[in-house]
Amino acid sequence: MSLALCLALALAVPVAAEQKKTEQKKAGPVTPEDLVLQAEEKVAAGDTDAAAELLRRAVAMGGASGDPGLRLGRLLESRYELDGAIDAYKAAAPKLTGGAKGEALARLAVVQEMRGSAEAAQSADAAVAADPEGAWTKVALSRARARAGNADEALRLAGEAVAKGAGAPAVWARGFANEAKGDLVAAEADYREAHATAQTRVAASIGLARVLRKSGRAAEAEPILAKALEAAPGAVDAYKESARVKIALKRPDEAMGDAATAAALAENDPEALGLAREVSVAKAMAAVAAGQVDDAIRDLTTLRDQSPEFAGARIGLAKAYVAKRQVDAAITELQKAVEIDPASADAWYQLGYAQHILKGNAAAAVAPYDKAVAAEPGNTTYRTNLGAALSAAGQYDRAVAELTKVTATPGYDRADAWIYTGQAQLGAKRYKDALAPLQKATERAPQSDQAWAFLGWAYFGLKDADNFKKAAGKAKALGYKEPTLLQYLQRIEAGEPIK
Repeated sequence: MSLALCLALALAVPVAAEQKKTEQKKAGPVTPEDLVLQAEEKVAAGDTDAAAELLRRAVAMGGASGDPGLRLGRLLESRYELDGAIDAYKAAAPKLTGGAKGEALARLAVVQEMRGSAEAAQSADAAVAADPEGAWTKVALSRARARAGNADEALRLAGEAVAKGAGAPAVWARGFANEAKGDLVAAEADYREAHATAQTRVAASIGLARVLRKSGRAAEAEPILAKALEAAPGAVDAYKESARVKIALKRPDEAMGDAATAAALAENDPEALGLAREVSVAKAMAAVAAGQVDDAIRDLTTLRDQSPEFAGARIGLAKAYVAKRQVDAAITELQKAVEIDPASADAWYQLGYAQHILKGNAAAAVAPYDKAVAAEPGNTTYRTNLGAALSAAGQYDRAVAELTKVTATPGYDRADAWIYTGQAQLGAKRYKDALAPLQKATERAPQSDQAWAFLGWAYFGLKDADNFKKAAGKAKALGYKEPTLLQYLQRIEAGEPIK
């Protein structure tokens, strides 16, 4: 290389550096808006770490508006960095107005709810004050109203959010409203739809798992929650539901760990703090199943006396008394439980079951079963037992109506509701109408002597001797002992006609 070329290169470096400094001076200092634009480019390139850092710098700059903070909150929320998102939304909201302020406060409410913060409802109300007609405001307010027990208003608000184009978050809120209303089928559909979108996947996972547990499918819920917790380890609601799923799967010792984590993470969330008591009840129920009934009664009595406002202790104690055949003591505890928590579907159901099955008083069971069904309309077990009690109490038309709702439930494949429908039709002397449900019952439960016996009586009422002998004979072969049917079977097999 020649000496002239080397000299030229050496001189060019400081000249280029000086030129860059001059251009920067002309461009002026970096503004929050510049950093926001750079952050958008980083997000588009998939570098959310760099984007978050740029937005933090923008938020920290003097004179910055609330926009960088709102954007930072959205980004951190999408990454399930819940505490960071809460801080960002709180900092941004006072600097914003109108729709942007409403969105920041509404998103804050949603994240606080997932985080287990008692401030969520207050943030939702603040969003209403800032932007009453905003889509995000309606999402947050729908959630708050559902939690407060106003399912109809929650469903209306979620529908308005959907109409305003809020997308997956609105569908997720609608799922929660449907769940609060007791429509588990609709809630599951909404949660599955919201689960398909990354924006709401974790939140929808928690709702979907809860509905699966309530529908008796806790085993399906467990892996869904595991993925949700992997993505969002700060989601208190996920730990709470994981504890309840493990209780449903009869693993109370494992549930205790999730309950403890939820209580540690939550910010004064009474539900999280109360989970330990639910686990204690589950442990006592495990003791009952293991034959240690006296130990369970002792532990549950202690828990009841320590927390007299906790209906769960009384429900558990009642179940332990039932195992001990102390039915009156169980009913006393259940009556107190429904006074303490009149919204408890389980308490009402157990009270109805005690009256219906254990005391043999179907008429007394109808009212508590009604309450259980009103609290959880999608629970097919509750509605089936209500239909059975109505039939036994002679309310045949209403029994058929309730049981038809059960048999029409998508996925219902048990024989019970079909058997009780047939029984109700027999009670009303509608023998032809009894045939179809009882035939379905024998298809689903071919070893049920009761189903075959009822089918036999339907044929008897129709004076169909051949089919009566087949159905009643099957019932007898399966061990059916009721003497009236067996006597008629013997006489008709001997050639006596049905009169």
